[in-house]
Amino acid sequence: MNNFLFGKKIAVLCGGLSSEREVSLRSGSAVAKALQSLGAEAFEIDVLDGDFHLPAGTDLAFNALHGTFGEDGTVQAILEDKGIPYTGEGEEGSRLAFNKIESKRRFVECGLPTAPYVTVKKGEIPDLPLPYVVKVPCQGSSVGVYLVKAMEERARALQQAFAQAEMILVEAFISGRELTVGVLGDTVLPIIEIRPRGGFYSYENKYTWTNRGGAAEHECPARLSRLEKKRVESAALAAHRSLGLEIYSRVDLILDANREPQILEVNTIPGMTETSLLPEAAAAADISMAHLCEWIVRLSLERRLASER
Repeated sequence: MNNFLFGKKIAVLCGGLSSEREVSLRSGSAVAKALQSLGAEAFEIDVLDGDFHLPAGTDLAFNALHGTFGEDGTVQAILEDKGIPYTGEGEEGSRLAFNKIESKRRFVECGLPTAPYVTVKKGEIPDLPLPYVVKVPCQGSSVGVYLVKAMEERARALQQAFAQAEMILVEAFISGRELTVGVLGDTVLPIIEIRPRGGFYSYENKYTWTNRGGAAEHECPARLSRLEKKRVESAALAAHRSLGLEIYSRVDLILDANREPQILEVNTIPGMTETSLLPEAAAAADISMAHLCEWIVRLSLERRLASER
């Protein structure tokens, strides 16, 4: 790629007030350094509310805000109003992908492989056999996800979930290999297999620097047969497209006992930290962190130009 970012004034939006603030700050720092290495005038902005300001002459906002506000369509709408080009999906695609209930419905509508599920309102009991996974619909990075394997675990999981939302998603637990796939436009990056050291791929297992005792091993590219690889890549790209996404995402899946991929969710602002999965997958495809950021910017600007025609 030609370096078209030289001299560009880029505001890297990070921090925020969601449960993923710490991750976002680290992502923002890594992105800013990568863009600076390409000659861009990149600087971090800790976004604390919707009344944030960008310096005059800002050419682009690079969205590294994870979780609510940054990933759910809110900041996208604000940037649209400001007339500032930004990276990642637009307001509609961001909102759809971030809502686990709505995106799950879309997967089913499109005939994509995904675990059986029910939606549950506060005061109701899930009509689904154990084991199952309780999910708060609008959280990211595995925050608000509770695995229920025994009946005595149900009450606490539901209580924790309903403390965060009036309606929750409960889906059948599928045992298998945990995989994640980065998608850049129409390009599928090498598949990563995740092996949590206990439990599932929780927030703590994702971000070992939180010092909360978690850890996970990654293998990239994952050791899959040609058929498995083809199925997983196809499912990941189909999930990305089913939500109307055009820029980039990271798709989480389970490869079940029948060697079939089951889609869990799609992340439109995946982590860009030193332990994050998207940069790891890009590196396995010989794409540096700097050129990963450049590619994201290029795709984002191309989408904006197309929408303005």
